[in-house]
Amino acid sequence: MKDKNSNFDFRFPLIILKTQRGQSLMEKLSKFRFILILSWISLILMPIFSILAVSILLLTASLYLSFPEVREIARETGPQGALLIPGINPYLPIIYGWIAIFIGLVIHELSHGVIAKAVDIPVRSSGIMFFLFLPIGAFVEVDDTKLDSVSFKKSGRIIAAGAGSNIVVGLMALILLVGVVNTMEPVADGLPVSKIVVDSPANMAGLLPGDIITHLNGIPVDDSNVFSQNFNNLSPGDEIILTVQRQSVQYDYPIILSSRPENSEEPFIGIMRPSIDINDSLHRYQNGLSFSTDLLVYFSFPSGDSYSIPFSTSMQNFYTSSLGNQYIVFSNLLFWIWFINFNLGIFNSLPLGPLDGGQAFKRGLKSVTGNKLSQNNINYISRLVSISILVLILSMFLLPYLP
Repeated sequence: MKDKNSNFDFRFPLIILKTQRGQSLMEKLSKFRFILILSWISLILMPIFSILAVSILLLTASLYLSFPEVREIARETGPQGALLIPGINPYLPIIYGWIAIFIGLVIHELSHGVIAKAVDIPVRSSGIMFFLFLPIGAFVEVDDTKLDSVSFKKSGRIIAAGAGSNIVVGLMALILLVGVVNTMEPVADGLPVSKIVVDSPANMAGLLPGDIITHLNGIPVDDSNVFSQNFNNLSPGDEIILTVQRQSVQYDYPIILSSRPENSEEPFIGIMRPSIDINDSLHRYQNGLSFSTDLLVYFSFPSGDSYSIPFSTSMQNFYTSSLGNQYIVFSNLLFWIWFINFNLGIFNSLPLGPLDGGQAFKRGLKSVTGNKLSQNNINYISRLVSISILVLILSMFLLPYLP
Protein backbone atom coordinates (compact mmCIF):
# COMPACT_ATOMS: atom_id res chain seq x y z
CA MET A 1 0.00 0.00 0.00
CA LYS A 2 1.58 3.26 -1.12
CA ASP A 3 0.26 6.75 -1.57
CA LYS A 4 2.23 8.57 -4.27
CA ASN A 5 1.78 11.84 -2.40
CA SER A 6 2.79 10.30 0.94
CA ASN A 7 6.12 9.49 2.53
CA PHE A 8 4.57 6.36 4.08
CA ASP A 9 4.89 3.00 2.31
CA PHE A 10 3.42 -0.18 3.84
CA ARG A 11 4.43 -3.51 2.32
CA PHE A 12 3.62 -6.10 4.97
CA PRO A 13 5.62 -6.82 7.05
CA LEU A 14 7.77 -3.84 6.01
CA ILE A 15 6.99 -0.21 6.80
CA ILE A 16 9.02 2.43 4.96
CA LEU A 17 9.12 6.05 6.04
CA LYS A 18 10.65 8.53 3.60
CA THR A 19 11.55 12.10 4.39
CA GLN A 20 13.35 15.11 2.98
CA ARG A 21 14.71 15.85 6.44
CA GLY A 22 18.39 15.31 6.87
CA GLN A 23 19.27 16.98 3.57
CA SER A 24 20.70 20.02 5.34
CA LEU A 25 22.74 17.80 7.69
CA MET A 26 24.20 15.88 4.74
CA GLU A 27 24.93 19.18 3.00
CA LYS A 28 26.81 20.52 6.04
CA LEU A 29 28.79 17.31 6.56
CA SER A 30 29.77 17.22 2.89
CA LYS A 31 31.71 20.47 3.36
CA PHE A 32 34.19 18.96 5.83
CA ARG A 33 37.52 18.21 4.21
CA PHE A 34 38.15 15.08 6.27
CA ILE A 35 34.89 13.60 4.93
CA LEU A 36 36.19 13.95 1.37
CA ILE A 37 39.53 12.45 2.38
CA LEU A 38 37.69 9.54 4.03
CA SER A 39 35.75 8.92 0.81
CA TRP A 40 38.99 8.60 -1.17
CA ILE A 41 40.49 6.29 1.45
CA SER A 42 37.33 4.15 1.40
CA LEU A 43 37.51 3.86 -2.40
CA ILE A 44 41.19 2.88 -2.31
CA LEU A 45 40.67 0.34 0.49
CA MET A 46 37.47 -1.25 -0.84
CA PRO A 47 39.37 -3.82 -2.98
CA ILE A 48 41.31 -4.80 0.15
CA PHE A 49 38.05 -5.10 2.13
CA SER A 50 36.63 -7.23 -0.71
CA ILE A 51 39.64 -9.55 -0.71
CA LEU A 52 39.44 -9.81 3.09
CA ALA A 53 35.72 -10.66 2.94
CA VAL A 54 36.25 -13.36 0.29
CA SER A 55 39.24 -14.72 2.24
CA ILE A 56 37.10 -15.05 5.38
CA LEU A 57 34.49 -17.02 3.42
CA LEU A 58 37.15 -19.28 1.87
CA LEU A 59 38.86 -19.84 5.22
CA THR A 60 35.55 -20.73 6.88
CA ALA A 61 34.68 -23.14 4.07
CA SER A 62 38.13 -24.72 4.40
CA LEU A 63 37.66 -25.18 8.16
CA TYR A 64 34.28 -26.84 7.61
CA LEU A 65 35.78 -29.21 5.02
CA SER A 66 38.90 -30.04 7.04
CA PHE A 67 37.65 -30.40 10.61
CA PRO A 68 34.56 -32.44 11.57
CA GLU A 69 34.56 -30.84 15.04
CA VAL A 70 34.09 -27.39 13.47
CA ARG A 71 31.12 -28.72 11.51
CA GLU A 72 29.70 -30.19 14.71
CA ILE A 73 29.92 -26.85 16.54
CA ALA A 74 28.18 -25.12 13.62
CA ARG A 75 25.43 -27.77 13.61
CA GLU A 76 24.84 -27.29 17.33
CA THR A 77 24.50 -23.53 16.84
CA GLY A 78 22.30 -23.95 13.78
CA PRO A 79 22.18 -21.87 10.58
CA GLN A 80 20.98 -18.86 12.58
CA GLY A 81 24.52 -18.59 13.96
CA ALA A 82 25.66 -17.25 10.58
CA LEU A 83 23.11 -14.42 10.58
CA LEU A 84 23.94 -11.02 12.05
CA ILE A 85 20.43 -10.62 13.47
CA PRO A 86 19.86 -10.18 17.24
CA GLY A 87 17.12 -12.43 18.51
CA ILE A 88 17.86 -14.99 15.79
CA ASN A 89 21.60 -15.43 16.23
CA PRO A 90 21.96 -16.95 19.74
CA TYR A 91 25.23 -15.10 20.35
CA LEU A 92 23.92 -11.60 19.67
CA PRO A 93 22.23 -9.77 22.59
CA ILE A 94 18.93 -8.21 21.61
CA ILE A 95 19.34 -4.72 23.13
CA TYR A 96 23.04 -4.12 22.48
CA GLY A 97 22.78 -5.89 19.13
CA TRP A 98 19.89 -3.86 17.75
CA ILE A 99 21.39 -0.58 18.95
CA ALA A 100 24.66 -1.43 17.19
CA ILE A 101 22.92 -2.54 13.99
CA PHE A 102 20.75 0.58 13.87
CA ILE A 103 23.83 2.79 14.36
CA GLY A 104 25.65 0.86 11.65
CA LEU A 105 22.82 1.14 9.12
CA VAL A 106 22.25 4.84 9.76
CA ILE A 107 25.99 5.62 9.48
CA HIS A 108 26.24 3.49 6.32
CA GLU A 109 23.40 5.18 4.46
CA LEU A 110 24.15 8.67 5.77
CA SER A 111 27.67 8.33 4.37
CA HIS A 112 26.32 7.53 0.90
CA GLY A 113 24.20 10.69 1.06
CA VAL A 114 26.98 12.92 2.38
CA ILE A 115 29.45 11.93 -0.35
CA ALA A 116 26.72 12.21 -2.98
CA LYS A 117 26.17 15.79 -1.85
CA ALA A 118 29.93 16.38 -1.90
CA VAL A 119 30.21 15.38 -5.58
CA ASP A 120 26.98 17.18 -6.60
CA ILE A 121 24.78 14.10 -7.04
CA PRO A 122 21.18 14.85 -5.92
CA VAL A 123 19.76 12.95 -2.94
CA ARG A 124 16.06 12.34 -3.52
CA SER A 125 15.11 11.24 -0.02
CA SER A 126 16.20 9.36 3.07
CA GLY A 127 14.30 7.29 5.57
CA ILE A 128 13.93 4.36 7.92
CA MET A 129 12.67 0.85 7.25
CA PHE A 130 10.73 -1.08 9.92
CA PHE A 131 9.97 -4.78 10.20
CA LEU A 132 6.50 -4.41 11.71
CA PHE A 133 7.42 -1.78 14.33
CA LEU A 134 11.09 -2.76 14.75
CA PRO A 135 13.60 -0.46 12.97
CA ILE A 136 15.82 -2.65 10.80
CA GLY A 137 17.47 -0.21 8.44
CA ALA A 138 18.03 3.22 7.01
CA PHE A 139 18.36 4.26 3.39
CA VAL A 140 19.30 7.16 1.15
CA GLU A 141 17.90 7.46 -2.37
CA VAL A 142 20.47 8.91 -4.76
CA ASP A 143 19.63 10.05 -8.29
CA ASP A 144 20.64 6.91 -10.24
CA THR A 145 20.59 8.67 -13.61
CA LYS A 146 23.12 11.22 -12.40
CA LEU A 147 25.14 8.50 -10.68
CA ASP A 148 25.47 6.55 -13.94
CA SER A 149 26.62 9.64 -15.83
CA VAL A 150 29.59 10.59 -13.63
CA SER A 151 33.10 9.13 -13.52
CA PHE A 152 34.04 6.19 -11.29
CA LYS A 153 36.11 8.57 -9.17
CA LYS A 154 32.82 10.11 -8.08
CA SER A 155 30.39 7.17 -8.18
CA GLY A 156 32.95 4.83 -6.62
CA ARG A 157 33.49 7.18 -3.68
CA ILE A 158 29.73 7.34 -3.06
CA ILE A 159 29.44 3.55 -3.17
CA ALA A 160 32.52 2.88 -1.01
CA ALA A 161 31.56 5.48 1.61
CA GLY A 162 29.07 3.18 3.36
CA ALA A 163 31.42 0.27 4.02
CA GLY A 164 34.31 2.61 4.79
CA SER A 165 32.32 4.57 7.36
CA ASN A 166 31.18 1.35 9.05
CA ILE A 167 34.75 0.20 9.46
CA VAL A 168 35.86 3.63 10.73
CA VAL A 169 33.02 3.71 13.29
CA GLY A 170 33.86 0.14 14.28
CA LEU A 171 37.53 1.00 14.84
CA MET A 172 36.60 4.11 16.84
CA ALA A 173 34.37 1.96 19.07
CA LEU A 174 37.21 -0.54 19.46
CA ILE A 175 39.62 2.20 20.58
CA LEU A 176 37.06 3.45 23.13
CA LEU A 177 36.45 -0.13 24.29
CA VAL A 178 40.16 -0.67 24.95
CA GLY A 179 40.08 2.59 26.90
CA VAL A 180 37.21 1.32 29.07
CA VAL A 181 38.99 -1.99 29.66
CA ASN A 182 42.07 -0.09 30.82
CA THR A 183 40.00 1.42 33.65
CA MET A 184 39.35 -2.09 35.01
CA GLU A 185 41.22 -4.04 37.66
CA PRO A 186 40.52 -7.20 39.67
CA VAL A 187 38.32 -6.70 42.73
CA ALA A 188 40.95 -8.53 44.80
CA ASP A 189 43.91 -10.88 44.48
CA GLY A 190 42.89 -14.46 44.98
CA LEU A 191 41.19 -17.48 43.44
CA PRO A 192 38.11 -16.55 41.36
CA VAL A 193 35.17 -18.94 41.55
CA SER A 194 33.39 -19.45 38.22
CA LYS A 195 31.16 -22.40 39.15
CA ILE A 196 30.05 -24.30 42.25
CA VAL A 197 29.40 -28.04 42.16
CA VAL A 198 25.84 -28.81 43.28
CA ASP A 199 25.60 -30.37 46.79
CA SER A 200 29.34 -29.89 47.33
CA PRO A 201 30.79 -28.50 50.60
CA ALA A 202 31.23 -25.08 48.95
CA ASN A 203 27.63 -25.15 47.75
CA MET A 204 26.29 -26.14 51.18
CA ALA A 205 28.36 -23.41 52.87
CA GLY A 206 26.94 -20.66 50.62
CA LEU A 207 29.77 -19.80 48.22
CA LEU A 208 28.60 -18.30 44.91
CA PRO A 209 29.96 -18.00 41.38
CA GLY A 210 31.70 -14.63 41.15
CA ASP A 211 33.28 -14.91 44.61
CA ILE A 212 37.04 -14.48 44.96
CA ILE A 213 38.75 -16.60 47.63
CA THR A 214 41.31 -14.35 49.32
CA HIS A 215 42.33 -16.49 52.34
CA LEU A 216 42.43 -20.17 53.28
CA ASN A 217 42.60 -20.63 57.07
CA GLY A 218 43.93 -17.08 57.34
CA ILE A 219 46.68 -17.66 54.78
CA PRO A 220 46.55 -15.15 51.87
CA VAL A 221 45.66 -16.78 48.55
CA ASP A 222 47.31 -14.73 45.81
CA ASP A 223 46.39 -17.10 42.99
CA SER A 224 45.30 -20.66 42.19
CA ASN A 225 48.81 -22.07 42.74
CA VAL A 226 48.98 -20.80 46.33
CA PHE A 227 45.50 -22.17 47.00
CA SER A 228 46.39 -25.60 45.58
CA GLN A 229 49.62 -25.84 47.59
CA ASN A 230 47.78 -25.26 50.86
CA PHE A 231 44.65 -27.22 49.95
CA ASN A 232 46.60 -30.35 48.98
CA ASN A 233 47.91 -30.62 52.56
CA LEU A 234 44.36 -31.09 53.86
CA SER A 235 42.30 -34.27 54.28
CA PRO A 236 38.61 -35.21 53.95
CA GLY A 237 36.74 -34.23 57.12
CA ASP A 238 38.99 -31.26 57.88
CA GLU A 239 37.23 -28.01 58.73
CA ILE A 240 38.58 -24.93 57.01
CA ILE A 241 37.75 -21.22 56.97
CA LEU A 242 37.52 -19.61 53.53
CA THR A 243 37.56 -15.82 53.28
CA VAL A 244 35.91 -14.60 50.10
CA GLN A 245 35.48 -11.19 48.51
CA ARG A 246 32.00 -10.65 47.07
CA GLN A 247 31.84 -7.28 45.34
CA SER A 248 33.24 -4.96 48.04
CA VAL A 249 32.37 -7.12 51.07
CA GLN A 250 34.39 -9.93 52.70
CA TYR A 251 32.80 -13.05 54.17
CA ASP A 252 34.21 -15.95 56.22
CA TYR A 253 32.79 -19.41 55.52
CA PRO A 254 33.49 -22.46 57.73
CA ILE A 255 33.52 -25.55 55.49
CA ILE A 256 33.95 -29.25 56.27
CA LEU A 257 35.73 -30.94 53.37
CA SER A 258 34.37 -34.12 51.81
CA SER A 259 36.28 -36.65 49.70
CA ARG A 260 36.61 -36.79 45.95
CA PRO A 261 34.22 -39.29 44.32
CA GLU A 262 37.10 -40.77 42.30
CA ASN A 263 39.54 -40.89 45.24
CA SER A 264 38.22 -41.05 48.81
CA GLU A 265 41.61 -40.09 50.28
CA GLU A 266 41.72 -36.67 48.58
CA PRO A 267 39.82 -33.62 49.93
CA PHE A 268 36.99 -32.12 47.89
CA ILE A 269 35.44 -28.66 48.17
CA GLY A 270 33.49 -28.29 44.89
CA ILE A 271 34.66 -25.05 43.29
CA MET A 272 35.71 -24.37 39.71
CA ARG A 273 37.79 -21.46 38.48
CA PRO A 274 37.95 -19.73 35.07
CA SER A 275 40.12 -21.41 32.46
CA ILE A 276 42.39 -18.35 32.32
CA ASP A 277 43.81 -16.25 35.15
CA ILE A 278 41.73 -13.08 35.60
CA ASN A 279 44.87 -10.90 35.57
CA ASP A 280 46.16 -12.52 32.38
CA SER A 281 42.75 -12.16 30.73
CA LEU A 282 42.56 -8.48 31.63
CA HIS A 283 46.11 -7.76 30.43
CA ARG A 284 45.39 -9.37 27.04
CA TYR A 285 42.41 -7.09 26.53
CA GLN A 286 44.23 -4.02 27.84
CA ASN A 287 46.98 -4.66 25.27
CA GLY A 288 44.44 -5.16 22.48
CA LEU A 289 45.72 -2.28 20.35
CA SER A 290 49.33 -3.46 20.43
CA PHE A 291 50.75 -5.02 17.27
CA SER A 292 50.30 -8.57 18.50
CA THR A 293 47.83 -11.44 18.47
CA ASP A 294 46.14 -9.85 21.51
CA LEU A 295 43.99 -7.88 19.05
CA LEU A 296 42.27 -11.15 18.06
CA VAL A 297 40.64 -11.42 21.50
CA TYR A 298 38.27 -8.63 20.46
CA PHE A 299 36.67 -10.97 17.92
CA SER A 300 35.33 -13.23 20.70
CA PHE A 301 31.72 -12.75 21.80
CA PRO A 302 31.17 -11.63 25.44
CA SER A 303 28.07 -13.82 25.51
CA GLY A 304 27.08 -16.84 27.56
CA ASP A 305 29.80 -18.56 29.59
CA SER A 306 32.67 -16.39 28.34
CA TYR A 307 35.16 -16.99 31.14
CA SER A 308 38.09 -15.43 29.27
CA ILE A 309 36.44 -12.06 28.52
CA PRO A 310 36.72 -9.52 31.38
CA PHE A 311 33.49 -7.64 30.58
CA SER A 312 31.33 -10.73 29.95
CA THR A 313 28.40 -11.53 32.24
CA SER A 314 30.32 -14.49 33.67
CA MET A 315 33.40 -12.43 34.60
CA GLN A 316 32.09 -8.99 35.55
CA ASN A 317 31.94 -9.77 39.30
CA PHE A 318 35.71 -10.30 39.33
CA TYR A 319 36.51 -6.74 38.27
CA THR A 320 35.94 -3.16 39.29
CA SER A 321 36.42 0.08 37.36
CA SER A 322 36.86 3.80 37.95
CA LEU A 323 33.70 4.15 35.84
CA GLY A 324 31.70 2.23 38.43
CA ASN A 325 29.30 -0.50 37.35
CA GLN A 326 28.56 1.48 34.18
CA TYR A 327 31.70 -0.04 32.67
CA ILE A 328 29.64 -3.18 32.01
CA VAL A 329 27.16 -1.25 29.84
CA PHE A 330 29.86 0.82 28.10
CA SER A 331 32.11 -2.14 27.34
CA ASN A 332 29.36 -4.39 25.99
CA LEU A 333 27.75 -1.66 23.89
CA LEU A 334 31.11 -0.57 22.47
CA PHE A 335 32.02 -4.18 21.71
CA TRP A 336 28.89 -4.77 19.65
CA ILE A 337 29.19 -1.41 17.88
CA TRP A 338 32.76 -2.39 16.94
CA PHE A 339 31.98 -5.96 15.97
CA ILE A 340 28.76 -5.34 14.02
CA ASN A 341 30.03 -2.25 12.17
CA PHE A 342 33.23 -4.05 11.19
CA ASN A 343 31.24 -7.02 9.88
CA LEU A 344 28.74 -4.77 8.07
CA GLY A 345 31.61 -2.99 6.34
CA ILE A 346 33.40 -6.19 5.35
CA PHE A 347 30.21 -7.97 4.21
CA ASN A 348 29.06 -4.99 2.12
CA SER A 349 32.45 -5.01 0.39
CA LEU A 350 31.81 -8.44 -1.12
CA PRO A 351 31.69 -8.24 -4.94
CA LEU A 352 28.11 -9.48 -4.90
CA GLY A 353 25.51 -7.87 -7.20
CA PRO A 354 23.29 -5.68 -4.99
CA LEU A 355 25.92 -4.98 -2.32
CA ASP A 356 28.20 -1.95 -2.40
CA GLY A 357 31.13 -4.19 -3.29
CA GLY A 358 29.23 -5.62 -6.26
CA GLN A 359 28.34 -2.18 -7.59
CA ALA A 360 31.90 -0.93 -7.09
CA PHE A 361 33.30 -4.02 -8.84
CA LYS A 362 31.08 -3.55 -11.88
CA ARG A 363 31.70 0.18 -12.22
CA GLY A 364 35.40 -0.22 -11.42
CA LEU A 365 35.78 -2.93 -14.06
CA LYS A 366 34.25 -0.62 -16.64
CA SER A 367 36.51 2.24 -15.57
CA VAL A 368 39.70 0.15 -15.64
CA THR A 369 39.05 -1.58 -18.97
CA GLY A 370 37.71 1.50 -20.74
CA ASN A 371 36.41 0.44 -24.16
CA LYS A 372 38.27 -2.88 -24.17
CA LEU A 373 35.24 -4.75 -22.80
CA SER A 374 31.68 -4.35 -24.00
CA GLN A 375 28.91 -3.66 -21.49
CA ASN A 376 27.63 -7.21 -22.08
CA ASN A 377 31.02 -8.67 -21.18
CA ILE A 378 31.22 -6.50 -18.06
CA ASN A 379 27.73 -7.63 -17.04
CA TYR A 380 28.69 -11.27 -17.67
CA ILE A 381 31.86 -11.06 -15.56
CA SER A 382 29.99 -9.29 -12.76
CA ARG A 383 27.25 -11.93 -12.74
CA LEU A 384 29.83 -14.73 -12.74
CA VAL A 385 31.65 -13.21 -9.75
CA SER A 386 28.35 -12.60 -7.94
CA ILE A 387 27.22 -16.19 -8.47
CA SER A 388 30.56 -17.47 -7.16
CA ILE A 389 30.26 -15.33 -4.03
CA LEU A 390 26.65 -16.41 -3.54
CA VAL A 391 27.71 -20.08 -3.72
CA LEU A 392 30.37 -19.37 -1.07
CA ILE A 393 27.79 -17.73 1.20
CA LEU A 394 25.36 -20.62 0.77
CA SER A 395 28.16 -23.06 1.62
CA MET A 396 28.34 -21.46 5.08
CA PHE A 397 24.87 -22.90 5.71
CA LEU A 398 25.32 -26.25 3.91
CA LEU A 399 28.87 -27.43 4.66
CA PRO A 400 28.29 -27.98 8.41
CA TYR A 401 25.83 -30.73 7.51
CA LEU A 402 28.33 -32.82 5.57
CA PRO A 403 28.72 -36.32 7.09
